[in-house]
Amino acid sequence: MRILLTRDSVAAGDDADAPHGATVDLPDGLDLPAALTALGLPRPRLPLIGGGRATWVVRDADGSPLAVLAQQWPGPRLLPAGREPLAGAAEPGAAVRLHVEYRRQRDPDAEYELLARPAR
Repeated sequence: MRILLTRDSVAAGDDADAPHGATVDLPDGLDLPAALTALGLPRPRLPLIGGGRATWVVRDADGSPLAVLAQQWPGPRLLPAGREPLAGAAEPGAAVRLHVEYRRQRDPDAEYELLARPAR
């Protein structure tokens, strides 16, 4: 499975190579937590933020939030859409597009709760 990964910049000096893209081939059939680990998310791919607190949201190609990552957490917290098979986020034979959105030093628990709420 081919992953096209991008991430937000975290500061003006980080903009030089934005959108920080990478193309990574992973074994087929990985679930999202295994894929995030294989992609180096949150570490080492995401920059460390001074103060030890940073919140990130992993989104698929249509912008659906899949997981919340936090610099201070040991691993991702999956959102409802992130529990679906990862390969389902792409057209047959196409790459899976993932974007990691920087949510600054917002409370990751609050961000998770906000994103996990059912749409009305």
